[in-house]
Amino acid sequence: MEGGVCPSLSGKVRMRANQKRLIVTMVVLIAALLPLLIPHGSAPADSSFLDKLAANIKLGLDIKGGALLEYQMVTDVSDSEMNALADRVIEVLRARLDAAGFTEATVEKVTTGISFGEDIPPVRVRVQIPGITDVSRAENLVGKTGKLYFADVLAIETSVSTPSIPAGMSLEISRRKLQGAEPYWVKELHYGEYVGGVQNNTWYFISPMISVGSSYAELDGSVVTDAKALVNNQPRPGQGRFMVSLKFSSDGARTFRDITSVKSTYADSDIKKRLAIVLDDRVIIAPLVQSQISDGNAVIEGLNSIEEAREVSILVGSGNLPVDLASFNKRVLSPTLGRDIINSSLWAGVAGIVIIMIYMVVFYKKMGLVADLALLYNAVLLFGMISLTGSILTLPGIAGIVLTIGMTVDGNVLIFERIKEELRLGKTPENAIDSAFSKVVWTIFDANLTTILAGLVLFYFGTGTVKGFAITLIIGVIGAMFTNIVVSRAVLTGMSGSLKPHHYVEVETEGRDAR
Repeated sequence: MEGGVCPSLSGKVRMRANQKRLIVTMVVLIAALLPLLIPHGSAPADSSFLDKLAANIKLGLDIKGGALLEYQMVTDVSDSEMNALADRVIEVLRARLDAAGFTEATVEKVTTGISFGEDIPPVRVRVQIPGITDVSRAENLVGKTGKLYFADVLAIETSVSTPSIPAGMSLEISRRKLQGAEPYWVKELHYGEYVGGVQNNTWYFISPMISVGSSYAELDGSVVTDAKALVNNQPRPGQGRFMVSLKFSSDGARTFRDITSVKSTYADSDIKKRLAIVLDDRVIIAPLVQSQISDGNAVIEGLNSIEEAREVSILVGSGNLPVDLASFNKRVLSPTLGRDIINSSLWAGVAGIVIIMIYMVVFYKKMGLVADLALLYNAVLLFGMISLTGSILTLPGIAGIVLTIGMTVDGNVLIFERIKEELRLGKTPENAIDSAFSKVVWTIFDANLTTILAGLVLFYFGTGTVKGFAITLIIGVIGAMFTNIVVSRAVLTGMSGSLKPHHYVEVETEGRDAR
């Protein structure tokens, strides 16, 4: 008994164990192929099937290009305070981009050491998003303040321009001014759009201080702890079929309960019964409050698409930007490395893989074919995981893939050399394979574990493309370890009857005689 595995396992036991390995191998392979073969990327609807499959793997700025956005902060604070403010802006934007799946996007602070006057702000925030060629789409996600708040509705008007203050509002406006919340006109979210041939020209006269009996309350996005995009199975007539569910903190839940408790007592014809939900000074919806809501949840209805619902949930869930952003520079980026460099790098990787595969077959014969099969298996696993997780593939990521391919072959070389040693001791191929794996499995595990730990350090402390390299390295090494220990053993055991010991032992003997 060596390493807990008996080399003299009976044929039936060995066959049963190998059947389990083969089943696990096939299940994992199918699970890796599904994300690659089922189109779920962002390819246009009229694209070919192959283009849709290629879109399943997101490419980074250096390969595909993307959008570059630069913003200046609209504030009068000092330069030192502006740096701290920029750091907070970066945190919010990073959370938004991660929530939208753009983990490879870069968000950085750009400072100017020399004053160029008012034309060049001393501190800017630069965002680079790979894979986006529509700058307006990127702006919707990044440039909005994301300020959510609830408000009293004092009047509703339809107009192509800002309406005048409603008659008889002087006393109410004075009361609101004393609370520091003078009412103002805001547009409906879909203002200017046409629905059924009719243009939406709805305005709301609102105040962010909400009347609760004889006092006033304020409720905004700072008390929202979670926001999720959902499908509304029972939309109201004329409203969109998508919505966003909100969950409040304990303080927010109490305030929302008090507000809805008072508003639910008004008649449906009373404007006071309405509660507006406002995002970036656009009223998303202003429903009638029919009952007290005390469970700490609310729903934003009336959104026209799942993309709009996701955008709202990301903006609300990531928190408000601490300052308004003004666009300073925006453009579409071409691949940063150039097509020739990318093609050269890819061909170099392919050539390296082909040379490795030929080398393994020449020196290890049938066992070399097993190594080549394991190499291809691990490549499918790696690309399947990249597609499944939505990770963005960059050129450093491709370098990580090539590195893990080498590590897959390295593990197989250790296994094959141990098998040859066992064969030289006179063991049958079946027993030689069992004995070799029992002795080498922990060596492979330890070697790969140290690489995984190094990848975790790179992922934790690195940024941008360094993280991309770390992700592919970690996934690839885990795949290489599984491939070496499970897949290679299953294939070698299955073909053990066709392995001829003298092919491997004689080669070694001839080599020693020549020396």
